[in-house]
Amino acid sequence: VLQTILERATVGIPTDYAPGGARLVEPYLIANEVQGGLDPGAYIFRDGDLRLLERGDFRREAGFLCLEQELGATAAATLFLMADLPRTLDVLGARGYRAAQLEAGIVAGRLYLGAYAYRFGATGLTFYDDAVTEFFSPDAAGKSCMLVTAIGESPRLRRARSGGKSGEAL
Repeated sequence: VLQTILERATVGIPTDYAPGGARLVEPYLIANEVQGGLDPGAYIFRDGDLRLLERGDFRREAGFLCLEQELGATAAATLFLMADLPRTLDVLGARGYRAAQLEAGIVAGRLYLGAYAYRFGATGLTFYDDAVTEFFSPDAAGKSCMLVTAIGESPRLRRARSGGKSGEAL
């Protein structure tokens, strides 16, 4: 489910500077409780694949990175949409930051739609900018977090999905 949501959310956004679809942001994520053989840990979704950066239980770190909000820690997966702003600004000039933010917003919207299509919940969260970059480095060195989306069970959607029976992890 998570792989499909990520694939659909990151297909690229057609723009005047990238008619075939811009890909200024990359999803980094902390997987807390994702079924289907995905170990808990830190990942990047790059070129259609989830690549493990570091295996481990990072619930506490996910909560901290999300301005110490519990949903960052309790979500099945917390996704950090990151962009290489120096490179983007070099290519697009002053509009680069706006382009990266717009793309992150569209990708986050697609993440929401994908989560809801599978009857999971999604929410946007605020974050500690530099701490996110540091956590995902060295892979994320020089990148900036644009938006964060947490995906997981929603009590309301769990009841709708299961007819009142206990739910499942993402």
